[in-house]
Amino acid sequence: MKENLIIAGYQGSGSIHTKSVEYFIDELSRDFVTDFIMDVTNDGDKASSLIEKTQQGEIHASYLLSSYFEKILPEIQILDLPYLFSNRNEAYNSLKSDLFNYIDNKLKIKNLKLLGFWDNGIRHISSKIKLIKNLSDCKGQVIRTTPSPLHIEIFRKLGFIPKPLDVRDFKLAIEKNDIDAQENPLTNYWNFGVYKKQEFVSLTSHIFGFCLFVINDDYFNKLSDLNKKFLIKKSKETTKFQRKLAISEDDILIKKIKSKNIKIENIDKDGLEDFKRATNNFHENYFQTYPHMKEYIKTE
Repeated sequence: MKENLIIAGYQGSGSIHTKSVEYFIDELSRDFVTDFIMDVTNDGDKASSLIEKTQQGEIHASYLLSSYFEKILPEIQILDLPYLFSNRNEAYNSLKSDLFNYIDNKLKIKNLKLLGFWDNGIRHISSKIKLIKNLSDCKGQVIRTTPSPLHIEIFRKLGFIPKPLDVRDFKLAIEKNDIDAQENPLTNYWNFGVYKKQEFVSLTSHIFGFCLFVINDDYFNKLSDLNKKFLIKKSKETTKFQRKLAISEDDILIKKIKSKNIKIENIDKDGLEDFKRATNNFHENYFQTYPHMKEYIKTE
């Protein structure tokens, strides 16, 4: 008899995460019957609710940006430190397998099991006012951030006025044109329709983001040994599939964005150095608080 599996997400049909869940479902179809709730925000739920829903077994598996896990796992902030990685390959290569095991073991205490680190893209800043070229351009602009205390403080340090919003509320704020700026990977800038309201995109590359693909640990432990191995195998294959999608999508999105006559530019060298200097203390503060985390990641 096939196992029943409920998976939920917070993005629409065009999202690489949605496509990856659909790939995962197809790969599991031999042994699992899966129900996919594509976007919980369409039902009025916050994206952050996915963590609790997965912990409690209301759903069995989900994906969510790493920063949303800060409340139950503060050390996860390591994945959101500004300018920790200079590019995608460095991010992939710098993460040690030991870090996966460390986070997995910590999440198990919260009844979650880590299935994969998904590529959530390189985060950039968009604005309805002007291109962000230096710190003075940030001053006074109201920027949507994730609810992460780390993200809030990063953008306050840059000179913005942070407005933390869950994905659900962020989508509404974009529709109402309530914010001056936001920061996200290009995939969200496009798929959430931000480009319709904010026509200036600065490629600041301030954070390389990861989504955590997780499953309820009680659910996983009740599976047969064969189904456990099968699910883990397909999870690893799905992570590879998801990362390939993420890499290929950026070039496509830049062409789409430019076709809308949106101003999109790299931040220049001086501006980049200013951003790095303004946020460098976050690295120092993090590793003073969690010195044991140095062994789990390679930094140059």
